[in-house]
Amino acid sequence: MLKGKYMCQLLGKIESTFKNFHPKAAGASNVCRQVIRSCSSQNAELLQVERDSVHKDVGWIKLNRPPVNSFSKQMLADIATSVNTIENDPTYRGIILSSSIPGIFSSGLDITEMYQKTPDYYADFWHNVQELWLRLYGSHLPVIAAINGHSPAGGCLMVLGCDYRIMATGKYIIGLNEVAVGLSPPLWLQEAMVKAIGFGHAEKALKSGTLFSVEDAVEAGLVDQSVSPENLEETARNEIAKWLKIPDHARSLSKQMMRSKAIETVLKDRQKDIDDFVNMVSQPAIQNTIGKYLQSLKARKK
Repeated sequence: MLKGKYMCQLLGKIESTFKNFHPKAAGASNVCRQVIRSCSSQNAELLQVERDSVHKDVGWIKLNRPPVNSFSKQMLADIATSVNTIENDPTYRGIILSSSIPGIFSSGLDITEMYQKTPDYYADFWHNVQELWLRLYGSHLPVIAAINGHSPAGGCLMVLGCDYRIMATGKYIIGLNEVAVGLSPPLWLQEAMVKAIGFGHAEKALKSGTLFSVEDAVEAGLVDQSVSPENLEETARNEIAKWLKIPDHARSLSKQMMRSKAIETVLKDRQKDIDDFVNMVSQPAIQNTIGKYLQSLKARKK
């Protein structure tokens, strides 16, 4: 998945994937051209966490790692911690997940986190990916995704962990495209994709690395609704208000019953999933692909 873990960021080919799988996504390759700058970005505030101005019992978590919100090990940990903190504060009843960067939700995992590191580092990194997923997917609060731009790989992973997904209209893309760089999303992420768009569509999309346009994502069921960028936040605010009209205990229990089996599977097979990722990303062929991609990004900057 790479998104999940594997590669979320093997963004190292996201550019060619944009072109190969969705020519309509003009301008999407700009995400890739900026990845190298994101890889070296050391932003002190990786997230913006605040209460909603209207619904005081709703917390906003906005990704804030310019230029493309690629997930470093620290950022993954910060997101999981923020979700947990909000969950454990009784004054909150819901979460809206978005981005502070116009036109970019998240490009996925930070590719430099998967290049020339030790097996222990890769293991810690993937553990953080798992923890992010478990916190989001298993949250007892309703979590709404306000997707304000491109959301390939790891960005799509985050979106799939939410309860409801709203995407801004525009020439944006979303999907799990890890296979484009020779990787496969972990089983738990594949199963989440199946639940979102059905087995037939998911199998084709996962095998081909499909990146959906906003319109196609809505049609497939990967995204629940699309709205103009200027109406995105208000729509997310209105949507979570609907969820909060349902008694918390009933909504939370229903969610737990629907998702507990999938969560138990991730927890049960957690170490094997980590070992599989470490073995995969450590392969010389994968390291060579990542290295070439990073070099190509540097060359484009000159």
